[in-house]
Amino acid sequence: KVRGSQFRKVQVAADVPRGGFLGMAAVLAMGSDGERSSPVERGAWVMRKLLNDPPPPAPANVPQLSRHAGKLLSARELLTAHMEEPQCSQCHRRIDPIGFGLEHFDAAGRWRETEYTENAGGNIVRKSKEHSIDARGTLPDGSQFDGFFELRDALSRHERAFVSGLTENLITYALGRPYGLSDEALRDKVLHQAEASRFTLRSIIHAVVESREFRSK
Repeated sequence: KVRGSQFRKVQVAADVPRGGFLGMAAVLAMGSDGERSSPVERGAWVMRKLLNDPPPPAPANVPQLSRHAGKLLSARELLTAHMEEPQCSQCHRRIDPIGFGLEHFDAAGRWRETEYTENAGGNIVRKSKEHSIDARGTLPDGSQFDGFFELRDALSRHERAFVSGLTENLITYALGRPYGLSDEALRDKVLHQAEASRFTLRSIIHAVVESREFRSK
């Protein structure tokens, strides 16, 4: 049992859904509205932060799914209906299947086996329904997974995409300005130098600091 407030390394069992970004309650809670989990927000976060493939912003004329108001639908059922809208389907078909892999976590980041939905009027709950979690999904490259653990393993195979995004953000910080197309050559150079050290953070930082762009900024 962990006691005290100091930072320390904690070993967790292999079947415990903690450790790494995807198991952090703070990240998972950020991908919710405080009441229900949001596969869209969580999927978009994974694309932006882990796959370095940010989705485009939502269009201004996204229709409301008023025909589903009051229905006791699971998050997957509701988003499946959302993808029927032509202006939504192109992006959501890439984003939502990633977020489904995190549906075993509720809005606060707690592990769950079922999703509970309710139709409330005022302070009175009129109807409620319990849904079994379906955490199957697909990454943009077509890789399929079933649940959080398989999603985590699938994402780990995209190491270079993650390191590329990390490097771009580090270049932004180091140069004190937004990353642009003209910085791609520097990013590729940093990645090439760091690859020999298996992309350790130390090697990436050294490559950026030693670059002409940083030393002459």
